[in-house]
Amino acid sequence: MQESKNKNGITRRDVLKAVGMGAIYSMLPYHALSSEKDDFKRANGRGIIFIVGDGMPLGVIRAMHEIKTRVNGDAGTFFYNRFNDKNTLLSFMGTSSLSSIVTDSAPASVAWATGSKTANRMLSVLPDGRHLKTIAELAKENGYACGFVTTTRVTHATPAAWVSHSAHRDREDDIALDYLKLMPDVILGGGSKHFDSTKRKDSRDLFKEFETAGYDVTRDRNGLISQQKSESKRPLLGIFNQSHLSYYVDRINNTELGGSQPTLAEMTLVALKRLSTNSKGFILQIEAGRIDHANHSNDAWAAIMDTNELDITLGVVEQYLKANPDTLVILTSDHGNSGWGINGTGPDYNDATEALKKYTGIKASFEVISKKLKGKQPNEIKDIVEYYTSFKIYDNEAAMIYESIQPGYKPYPSDFVYQPDATLGKILSHSIYEKNEKGKTKLPAALRRGNVGFTSTNHTGEDQIVLAYGGTDRLNMRRYVDNTDLFGVMCDYLGIKHRNPSMSENEAKPLVKTASWDEWLRHMELHIA
Repeated sequence: MQESKNKNGITRRDVLKAVGMGAIYSMLPYHALSSEKDDFKRANGRGIIFIVGDGMPLGVIRAMHEIKTRVNGDAGTFFYNRFNDKNTLLSFMGTSSLSSIVTDSAPASVAWATGSKTANRMLSVLPDGRHLKTIAELAKENGYACGFVTTTRVTHATPAAWVSHSAHRDREDDIALDYLKLMPDVILGGGSKHFDSTKRKDSRDLFKEFETAGYDVTRDRNGLISQQKSESKRPLLGIFNQSHLSYYVDRINNTELGGSQPTLAEMTLVALKRLSTNSKGFILQIEAGRIDHANHSNDAWAAIMDTNELDITLGVVEQYLKANPDTLVILTSDHGNSGWGINGTGPDYNDATEALKKYTGIKASFEVISKKLKGKQPNEIKDIVEYYTSFKIYDNEAAMIYESIQPGYKPYPSDFVYQPDATLGKILSHSIYEKNEKGKTKLPAALRRGNVGFTSTNHTGEDQIVLAYGGTDRLNMRRYVDNTDLFGVMCDYLGIKHRNPSMSENEAKPLVKTASWDEWLRHMELHIA
């Protein structure tokens, strides 16, 4: 079979030769990892790799697959290879929290970690204050290594729920201290502002404290890559940005960001090498956390590209499975987000494929573009948007973006909280059809743009998929599960017996406090900032 090439005409084998076996080269937008030899050694213990595409609905997985196969010409994606594999178990998963049918990331991750539901924004604690022992704590108590790899701040909700017992996920300075209590073997991601003495309210230098506790500490991509070849068995802390890691599309298009911040695949490779030296085994949580943030922002291309980064990371996991086929891999998402959908476009929907491909010309996330728009007039906004997106926009659309960044702007409907992001997302998915002299719509479209639509900038409540593969021989998993069921799956696999306390919705209801609107907006801004 002829090896497929990416848009630059480079094959996977060419990439591997250029950077050396085992290194992950992902500055190419659509690189898919392949290997001619196993890069990992046979581990002595058992392993669980728990992979989270945060806020990753099925629509964005499909869009990523279409882009990689139709535009890049790849034969397939790791996601769809697993969908098609007869040995992969596929379930649908309910995601509700104790306080709502629409969950926040915190209680969703608590459900996996503890087998118990809690209220939105709570971390491994019940509304009545009782602590819930997490799978990471149980693993450490039973001699297993544990690790966390994320593109968000390491103190963010998904990893934090396996580490911290806090009534509020936003107390991230405290969550950083909880890592010192648990002492995971690997911690890789963003969030240096919660470790840096000049940023923390208590002025504690957690980088120094982790070093004193015996950790190897690294702060940039080169330092992480050097750990790949290291024989060190010390625990590892790597923090690579003040807040979250930049979106994958920005790391690809900005050489400074790409040079200083590692990819999810690079972090995963180093984590697996370090954790697999534990003689009993390990549990590793991997989170592609910024898929969620892109969807909150209605930024279709950033979401597709961060899902692409996760797909590349699945290739690293496949490499590991070649040497360690009995490793249990669980791949899922905590919740849907923003009603993500590829819309049928044009008569008979025959423009839909080309419309999706139009996003490929975008060279920055809304996070980058929005910063450029601050203080700008509509004519300047028009130039900035056209430069970064490759889409021509009209004067009235530039005026819409200008309005969306003015103080007191109230979008309709009000569920589109993030601005100007949501307005940008709407404009980039809107194509222009002109009318003839009789008032009938002329074809083809006068201006063809993208076609990913969003219903809000908020989480959604639909069921999510769970893929389980690798060491699933003894796994008893139903076709439909609740998110709490995955705790039992992991405990059974590691031979751990534990049951946490729980509460019903009726018991919890009097104890759940709803935030004020202003507090909620502050939380939402902090969430993806």
